[in-house]
Amino acid sequence: MPGIGVATLAAITGLAVAFLPAPALAQMPTSSAFDQIVSDDPDARMVLEADELIYDFDRNVVSAEGAVDIYYKGYTIESDRVEYDQNTGKVFARGHVKITQPDGNVIYAETTELTDDFRDGFVQELTLVTTDETRFAAASAERFDDNVTVFNSGVYTACEPCEEQPEKPPVWQIKAKRIIHNQEEQTVYYEDASFEFFGMPIAYLPFFSHPDPTVKQQSGFLRPSFVYDADLGYAADIPYYFALAPDYDLTVSVTTYTLQGPLGSFEWRQRFERGGYYVRGAGIYQLDPGQFPITSDNHQDFRGAVQSAGEFQINDFWKWGWTGTLQSDDIFLRTYDLTDANEVRDQLYLTGQSARNWFDARTIHYQVFKESRTNNDGVQPFVHPVVDYNYIFGESILGGRLSFDANVLSLTRDDPEFLPLYPFASKKIPNPDKPGKNMLNPLFCPFRAANVLAKGPNSNTLDLLSPQACDLIGTPGTSNRLISEIRWDRTITDSIGQVFTPFASVRGDLYSISVDDPLFDDGLSSKPIIDQFLPGDTNNIVRGMAALGVEYRYPILISDDWGYQIIEPIAQVVARPDAQDNYEIPNNDALSLVFDDTNLFDLDKFSGYDLMEGGTRANVGVRYSMQTTSGIQVGGLFGQSYQLAGNNPFPLGSGLETDRSDYVAALYFSPISSLQIVNRIRLDEDDFDPRRYDFEVSGGYGPVRTAVIYSNIAADPQQGIDENREEIQGQAKLRLDENWSVWGGGRYELSGVSKNTFAQAESPQWISNSFGFGYENECISIGIAYERQYQRDQDTLPDERIMFKFSLRTLTEGTFRQSISEGDTN
Repeated sequence: MPGIGVATLAAITGLAVAFLPAPALAQMPTSSAFDQIVSDDPDARMVLEADELIYDFDRNVVSAEGAVDIYYKGYTIESDRVEYDQNTGKVFARGHVKITQPDGNVIYAETTELTDDFRDGFVQELTLVTTDETRFAAASAERFDDNVTVFNSGVYTACEPCEEQPEKPPVWQIKAKRIIHNQEEQTVYYEDASFEFFGMPIAYLPFFSHPDPTVKQQSGFLRPSFVYDADLGYAADIPYYFALAPDYDLTVSVTTYTLQGPLGSFEWRQRFERGGYYVRGAGIYQLDPGQFPITSDNHQDFRGAVQSAGEFQINDFWKWGWTGTLQSDDIFLRTYDLTDANEVRDQLYLTGQSARNWFDARTIHYQVFKESRTNNDGVQPFVHPVVDYNYIFGESILGGRLSFDANVLSLTRDDPEFLPLYPFASKKIPNPDKPGKNMLNPLFCPFRAANVLAKGPNSNTLDLLSPQACDLIGTPGTSNRLISEIRWDRTITDSIGQVFTPFASVRGDLYSISVDDPLFDDGLSSKPIIDQFLPGDTNNIVRGMAALGVEYRYPILISDDWGYQIIEPIAQVVARPDAQDNYEIPNNDALSLVFDDTNLFDLDKFSGYDLMEGGTRANVGVRYSMQTTSGIQVGGLFGQSYQLAGNNPFPLGSGLETDRSDYVAALYFSPISSLQIVNRIRLDEDDFDPRRYDFEVSGGYGPVRTAVIYSNIAADPQQGIDENREEIQGQAKLRLDENWSVWGGGRYELSGVSKNTFAQAESPQWISNSFGFGYENECISIGIAYERQYQRDQDTLPDERIMFKFSLRTLTEGTFRQSISEGDTN
């Protein structure tokens, strides 16, 4: 909270007025005060502007009247009249006094009275407006001992006065019998104060203090916050800040939950010349772990976490850093609202970048926030390390650009991870050979291979793993690889504007793979599991790929007074041999493949290195763009990809698995700069049935702000999607006037099966929704919202709750949450 500048008011007003009788301005006798000023600061210069400058010889008073402006050392003083009485050494400024300080603070007063040595003074009807628009006002103010300023009957607020009714009380304010500013202590104190809301006192504050604006850091209590959670209870958080040194500090806090007890936390920060780091931690001995849903993680007595991050600049090109988290369990940070993320990434990295070089090396480990009974930390890989390097040669080669890319990856995973291709197939089905008996369904696949290994032989509930039911997406053991690629391309534009881009690339891969294959014991024999998914000898693999191609573009410009259009046919042909060993290599980085307009013309459409595109392929399409003088923008693309020769490496359901791919199209429309509409669609290459459709609206118009996403994705059993999925989600906010607004949002599944961790639910159904309203101005923010979660989300049970948030600018903020129904914990 900003402090008070009345001490400076006294000194600078005195300096300015004492200059008035100087001979340089009015050829009058020199005052002792002015002599002292010049001797103390011979470089001081002052400018005085006024309608009149009067010297009263009888009274020995110098006066400046009419629109008086005084400028001195960055200060500006404005007043109707300024007088300097040389008999008493008093300086007076009367009528609409305004002082603007170098730091931007502005002081308003009706009358100021100061001594000519500027040590003491008195001000009436004072108002101070700081640079962050907070305000102090007082009936009068006194300054003494050249250090202390006292405001009598003072008021503080961060709210602006009402323009129509300036006398109307602000939304909130603190009134005090005395407000004391001690410059030596750099602190503002309040005595006998009360907190008022819309003019009504609601809290008594016998003593209150805060640092003044000159303080960059000072030890003391920070603003408290308040919260309520059904599992945790009510809580108040009161942090204490230790300003240990200009380059490091410590913040400690105790948040006392009524149901679970005190949660202690700390944050240490340190800054160096070329970087900095922090360490933060939190821990609690839970009083009532049984309050939570039953899992082994959240029922521990002690739970806690330590996090750290840092980054340091080595020189202009190189920097290194880290992020890391140690935690007692995977959901502690989310349970106690210490993070909104679903995962954390532990990493140590080194990066370098120049005009033609880029290098990045890092070790990575992921921690996913899930309940222990659904999470298996062993499936998360430890990357040690991954290195990427790119170099662009400075000299042109054959008139084109030559670049070099390299990738090194080494990772270890303890347990296998599988994607169920038919995730809700029944585990047991009737046995046709034995009426009345059941048999294992060959299309059943567990989420984790650990489910199989834990059950032992001859069990009636053994899970069957097979390539027909599962896709291996995480291989246990160690995978090492080295990828290197050289690319060349050149752009040639002919006389009529046609653009030809020939290109070539050569890539070489070296893999060293050691698979820890767990055994599946059916009671008769032990069979390796991973061997079903990675056939053949996968210890060492060498493979390569060479590509040669050309891309053709012909942008046609059509312009008029209203704007312009560009129609651009595009054709691309890439010739390559067949890809080798795509399915003998563990796939660690090419699991995601969404074929759409954004990657139609990519030379390799796979998202990572472990799968590579092969064969001869042609990509064709047409791109359109329009821009009007009124600001309307339209863009679009339509195209298709063709496998001309060689084996097609793309999986079923990707839209690329046939010789003629699905059609992809996109339409971008922006009627105004603040509103964007995006349509993306993939159409079946035979009958134009939509295979995937995404529609997004974001931005706003007038008082409305919105974001809506609609998705329709066709079934793809090879990717674990066994039914068509159709979903819409969005949020919108309507501003009713300058201060009031309402908002709402939700996620609704129109069709498909929700893949809940513990259960499945038939569509259509709500997944979540919320709505609320709030008031906000420059000094206060209040919001009330209703939220409902229909499905379990990791550690969060189905629930509905009411939330209340408030914030008083520069004072405090808080959040209260109240559950109004309990979720199903079964």
